[in-house]
Amino acid sequence: MYFELKDATADILARSRRHDELCDLPLQLIASESEAYDIQAAAQDALGFERKGYAIAGSTERSQRTLGLTSPIYSEIPASSLLNNTREFRLPPGAIGVQCEFAFTLLRPYPDAGERIDLGSARDAILACRPAIGLLGRRTRRTFWGNNPAIADFGLHVATLCGNHVPAASLAELVSIEVTTFLFRETVVSGKASSIMEDPVNAVVWIARQLAAKGRQLEPTDVVTTGSCTTILQVLAGQHVAADFGPLGQLDCVFT
Repeated sequence: MYFELKDATADILARSRRHDELCDLPLQLIASESEAYDIQAAAQDALGFERKGYAIAGSTERSQRTLGLTSPIYSEIPASSLLNNTREFRLPPGAIGVQCEFAFTLLRPYPDAGERIDLGSARDAILACRPAIGLLGRRTRRTFWGNNPAIADFGLHVATLCGNHVPAASLAELVSIEVTTFLFRETVVSGKASSIMEDPVNAVVWIARQLAAKGRQLEPTDVVTTGSCTTILQVLAGQHVAADFGPLGQLDCVFT
């Protein structure tokens, strides 16, 4: 894709996200992962919001199948799309569904110079954890399968709805948590935290390695969301979704 077309594609994606509109971009023509992330970055710049961290999608094989991915992908989170204790959210066109996930807040730059990126160092770099409901969606009328269209389209991220912080001291216990999702108070799906890369903290390890490969790092107060530990649940306007994260508490939202 020519440079001029990358810029035009990014501008259209940004406009579609800002105005909750769908577009007809041929994102299947994106030739490489590098090109897809370049378009995503340009679209974030065109969107113009401060960025608050990183959202991961496809962190389990089950969610990859649902989203048509072959591996995890990520996107930056615009400040306007990171919401705390939001009890009502309007579904935009192109919404795919919701995922129950964990949202980590970073304490310090990670990794430090020469620091090994692994589970132990990631736990040390995390300030706190929150339960979260992530809303996924597309900005295109057509559904394009594969990583590159999804990466360019803001990594399919729409919004992250976060609950209250839980101290980092409990991070080692996260792997044993089972999350249950309710639709109108009826149990719909459940999943184990360990389904996310064997330990949800490994999502921080994964994104830190992705950034390090590009000469970047996570910064203090960055938020990293892990991707779904349950089946991605389709939601419709008027539905009430609640998620029980055990010791992390509950989170719920009415989608309008």
